[in-house]
Amino acid sequence: MIPSGDDYFWGGEQGAYLIRHMFYGPQAIYGGSSNGRYFGNTLEIFTMHSLPLAAFSYGLFWTLLLWAMWRLAGRSITALLLSLAFAFTLQGAFINNVLAWNAGFVNYVPPMALVLSYLVIVDYGQKKVLPWLFALLTLVLGYSAGLFTEALTLGQICLAVLVILYFNKRTKLYHITYLLGTIVSAIVMFSHPGYHGKSTYRGTTFDPKVIWSWFSNVTHFWLITFNVILLAAILLAILTLVLKSDFSRVKKIILSIISVAFLFYYAVANAILRTIPKNDMYGYNSISQPIAVTDTLVSILLIIFIGYCIFIFYKTDAKMWLYYLMTGVIAGQLLFVSAPVNCRGYFLTYVFMYLIAMRFVVDAFSKVKLVNWVIALVVVLLGASYQSMLYQNHQVNLERVSDPEFYNGKKALTKHVPYRQFVWSNDLLNQQNPTYWKNYLGK
Repeated sequence: MIPSGDDYFWGGEQGAYLIRHMFYGPQAIYGGSSNGRYFGNTLEIFTMHSLPLAAFSYGLFWTLLLWAMWRLAGRSITALLLSLAFAFTLQGAFINNVLAWNAGFVNYVPPMALVLSYLVIVDYGQKKVLPWLFALLTLVLGYSAGLFTEALTLGQICLAVLVILYFNKRTKLYHITYLLGTIVSAIVMFSHPGYHGKSTYRGTTFDPKVIWSWFSNVTHFWLITFNVILLAAILLAILTLVLKSDFSRVKKIILSIISVAFLFYYAVANAILRTIPKNDMYGYNSISQPIAVTDTLVSILLIIFIGYCIFIFYKTDAKMWLYYLMTGVIAGQLLFVSAPVNCRGYFLTYVFMYLIAMRFVVDAFSKVKLVNWVIALVVVLLGASYQSMLYQNHQVNLERVSDPEFYNGKKALTKHVPYRQFVWSNDLLNQQNPTYWKNYLGK
């Protein structure tokens, strides 16, 4: 992983100042970095100063996330393979902003891994009586997960409430302590003075026109359209389940036509959208309104259709409804954000959507052994491909930053790495720091 942008901010003097001052500093200098993301900020600083710690934390939290997804999906071979395939299904924006960027990883993967770990405990607790120590564990999980990113800080409170409402009179102590942890973490985060002064970085809006403009022109693409592999998996699985079901012939035909229509639409839409240039943050600076509005409306219809399919196939499955509702809870919060608008918050919704997809796919194809072999082969091939691309990027980057003219601050970089999607902001050259690389190279 090649550091970029904010990585150098947090690994440098600014990060050292902020950690000494509880992550509070003048807006003119520190902007949005003056915030209540205590654990995310701390992890970013520590990992930028220790490569072994960076490698360990990256491996730990990605493994925990994939393990929790596997457990929640039923622990089958198909579920395991789908969990391992998760990183290879990510759209370019998520690769660039979360998978391949330390500053994105530290704020979005660890808290999501912790939230899913809580759901694993809840799931396990339905099969076995858990000792009191789990109440302490969920208190820590709820508190810890809330000090990384604002959307999940609020989102996990909703999750905790939904879990308690579901269990009702069967609510356990560890459900209550998790809710308590989420509330305390929200109080700690939003008590930070950085949220209470005039911000030059953060902005919210309640203007319906502004909300619609951002959603139709930018954010719905991250939420739905660009997730083409996920959409194909869900729709093909739904089509298979419909054909295997005992629904009436008319109902089968209608649902099959709708599934195929959505599949066709998103194949064509993504082919067209690839011809429109994206900016370095994987959004559009300009896009035709007929295209944007049509795609937004189709995406809303798809969300409704998936909800209907959950209803007809998993009416009493609390986990499926929880994933569906949590996708809405996270995405709903992001509607009101007018600055900064980026894809990273939608990575959280993607995880819940992927859990929905896993259930559909496991039920549709788990008995087809060929599917498992295909997924395993794809995972191995893509894993090797990603490693190769990252290695080539690393070699080219070492070559370009080893130029004394660059690391002495006399000349800017002029050469990109070969696979720019694996460096934040598409390897924008002015986001590399000469001082960092001078120290890294021991010059």
